[in-house]
Amino acid sequence: MNRKIVAYIAIMGALGNVLGLVSLPLPSPIGAGRIELHFSQLPPLLVAFTAGPIPGAVTGFLSLILETTKLGNPFVPLGNAILAGVAGLAARRLRPIFAGLLGEVAETPYLWGSIILWAGYVLKVPLPAIIAFTSIVNVKAFLEVAISCVIIEIILSRRGIRESFAKLR
Repeated sequence: MNRKIVAYIAIMGALGNVLGLVSLPLPSPIGAGRIELHFSQLPPLLVAFTAGPIPGAVTGFLSLILETTKLGNPFVPLGNAILAGVAGLAARRLRPIFAGLLGEVAETPYLWGSIILWAGYVLKVPLPAIIAFTSIVNVKAFLEVAISCVIIEIILSRRGIRESFAKLR
């Protein structure tokens, strides 16, 4: 990785943290916990699509540090790294929207496992509440990724912007 990529990762990781703090609360079933719509995945997905899967995964991990502190679940950043890394790999052959959704499919087992482990074993939340919460979080994650990827597709549809990102490599 060159200095430009490292700086790009740092800036986009910081932007992901800021976007993670700006959220919209969503209604959730009683006892399912607080669920918020946010777009902290947008920066790592953009990095994954423009710089590759490894820079995307690193950015994904870094972009959720503040969200992890807020939630208390230390497993969260790795899920975002899986999402961006797989999406970056898939973007070699697929448009961003499909690559991003494939990345979310790959992240889904990790998402479920990490929430069950953290909420069930550490916080002692009853399994029915965990299932309700995780189901909503999973659907919300697909929605966030889809919206983020549409925004990225719009950004990358401009030739000048695409050419600027190509200069990073």
